[in-house]
Amino acid sequence: MEVALYHPEFGYYAQQAERVGKTGDFITAPKLSPVFAFVLGRLIREFMSRVTDGMTSVVDVGCGDGSLIHSLYGVAAGAAFYGVDRFPPPGFASDLARVPKTDYRFVICNELFDALPFTRLVQRDEHLHELWVTERDGELDWREHEAEARYDDYFSERNIALSDGQFADVSLDWEAMYDDICRFVARGLIVTFDYGYPGEQLFSSRTRRFGTAAAYAGQQVSRDLLANPGAQDLTAHINFTDLQRAGERNGFKTLFFDRQAKFLLAAGATDHELFKPLDEIAADDPLLLREQREDARRLVLPDGIGEDIRVLVQGKGVHLEGWSFQRKLF
Repeated sequence: MEVALYHPEFGYYAQQAERVGKTGDFITAPKLSPVFAFVLGRLIREFMSRVTDGMTSVVDVGCGDGSLIHSLYGVAAGAAFYGVDRFPPPGFASDLARVPKTDYRFVICNELFDALPFTRLVQRDEHLHELWVTERDGELDWREHEAEARYDDYFSERNIALSDGQFADVSLDWEAMYDDICRFVARGLIVTFDYGYPGEQLFSSRTRRFGTAAAYAGQQVSRDLLANPGAQDLTAHINFTDLQRAGERNGFKTLFFDRQAKFLLAAGATDHELFKPLDEIAADDPLLLREQREDARRLVLPDGIGEDIRVLVQGKGVHLEGWSFQRKLF
């Protein structure tokens, strides 16, 4: 997966083709609707109003083409904005160490962790096996090997038992990368948007017996991870419990963990113009406006992207209560 996604020449993310958006392979919330950036902009201003004794930076980790952080420029006077990515666009950083130090940091991680290389595992009787990639008759295929002890340790440390024949997709980098981000933020907020569940749900033998690994190309999802290496995105749902415990180990407190729809609604998404009645919105293209309104609704409706993605907010050295996203909706 490391090679298929991150090879410097042939890797999926190394290529210049447009991957994200309605004409790409998959859609993300920032590309779906400007409402996403609108809410983040409000939250950044709220953050700035509550940390008035030092310099603040806003950092988008895994910024891709930089469109999200660009859309946030200027939303709050006095804040500096940075993007970090493994393949950064011009003017952006390739790692956190290259971002100038500030007193406070507001860090955005949007679908960062589900793009990390993961290991496919399967339980066989009492033994955990890892799926390796091999070649048969000129085609890529799977073969099983006994898993390294560190993967047995992963499940035993979390008191999770896989059933016989159950598959699971695990990245030990989930927790390691979040550790790095926590060390990067002396004081501030880390706001993570991603596909995933707490550990007990993620590894439930009843609902996710075959794991969560999937491939995306042309807005279509497939379970054939080995088809067209470098030409399709590979992803798996993350274990949010790993992130939470890494943050708490680094002195962070969990301020919010729930579905994206609830987060966006509580933080004021419906104040955006696209949620006004149609007759109150001036539009040169009524059909385009209707499409934009439908996209905005997908962020917050139960059957859209707002239901599938979870949001984790952790804070350190800042107020722990009274944030807009903590507001009770009902």
